[in-house]
Amino acid sequence: MIGCKVLTADFLWDGIHDQLIPKGAVVIEGNNIKEVLLYKDLDPDLSYQITNFKEATLMPGLIDSHTHLSMDPTLNNYLDHMGDSVDELTLRAENMMKKDLQAGITTCRCLGDKEFLDIACRNAVEEKRLPGPRLLVAGKGIRAPDGHGFVGYPFEGLSCMQKAIIENISHGVDLIKFYITGTLKGDGQIPSFLTRREIQGLIEEAHKGDKKTASHCVGGIGLDWALEAGLDSLEHAYHINDPQIEKLAKSTTWPVLTPSPLLMEERIEHLPLELIPGHKQEKEEIRYRMMALISSGIPYAVGSDGMHAELAQEIEYLVDMGASNVSALRAATINGAKVAGIDGTTGSLEAGKKADIIAVSGNPIENIKVLKKLKAVMKDGVWIITPEETMINQNPENV
Repeated sequence: MIGCKVLTADFLWDGIHDQLIPKGAVVIEGNNIKEVLLYKDLDPDLSYQITNFKEATLMPGLIDSHTHLSMDPTLNNYLDHMGDSVDELTLRAENMMKKDLQAGITTCRCLGDKEFLDIACRNAVEEKRLPGPRLLVAGKGIRAPDGHGFVGYPFEGLSCMQKAIIENISHGVDLIKFYITGTLKGDGQIPSFLTRREIQGLIEEAHKGDKKTASHCVGGIGLDWALEAGLDSLEHAYHINDPQIEKLAKSTTWPVLTPSPLLMEERIEHLPLELIPGHKQEKEEIRYRMMALISSGIPYAVGSDGMHAELAQEIEYLVDMGASNVSALRAATINGAKVAGIDGTTGSLEAGKKADIIAVSGNPIENIKVLKKLKAVMKDGVWIITPEETMINQNPENV
């Protein structure tokens, strides 16, 4: 293990176990984790490049399971800005990627952007031409002509929608995103903008191309149809009812919760004016439904829905709604990796996985707010936020 980097801290959370490992150490070789062990078990006869974090916890890099690279909810009327020119959206996406990475988000699952700009960003990150998280992208979101979707594109009928899937796949997307419902319940039932046959056909076409499916769906009959058809991930689920939670528990579908669009007051105020009253009116009902899903024990992931660099706040909302700290942390690490199908690559601190690691002040199992107190960020074994102190060629007995 000569030449390996070693990170050690007062505590280590591997993303798998409920408990922290006191005085844990991560041995890194190149871009990957070689070993996770107790600090005292490091071989004293070998030299390491050791970085020791005092009063801190090492844990996996965060995973934002639902975002849009070109979205910026700090802008007034931010949803309307999704209609900006592709040049403007791409510049915004570049800035948002940097913000996410600096906030300890080492992987993002991007559920739709305009004109395949997300694919260009993913490729640029992979080729080290741009800094950013590891990206899984959906390309063009698919919606009905009269349906919801500020980032989606309208397609008339199942045949056109299936052709859109084929086009997305030909451009190199990682998953397929489509819109079943709107976001708010309003005064009546939640309509499905897609037919049962369209939902089934979309999922079958995506699976034929070996791509997972994700759908914007908050409830109503469309949610039932999606579960029956084998949807891979249910995005938002704001108005899911108790019988649907029972169906979800028996399915293979992952729910991805996105609290901030309804719970973050300043974000609501930046919506187009006509949407603000409805979001405020349904806030408490949606909070209650998210609490019901969390309390059911169904595993879930979490996303920011474009609130870049604020995933730690989304995790805090989960805890406020009754999630244990460990459950909320898993939602933003190993569960996010499972939803994306990359849990063999990242999401936990285990031998063979990528060295996506953050160090936070304090103990997140006891106090979830410490996620906002980053000491360092590493992605693929490379420092993004460099720790203040690194000790070269020390053995463990001297630290």
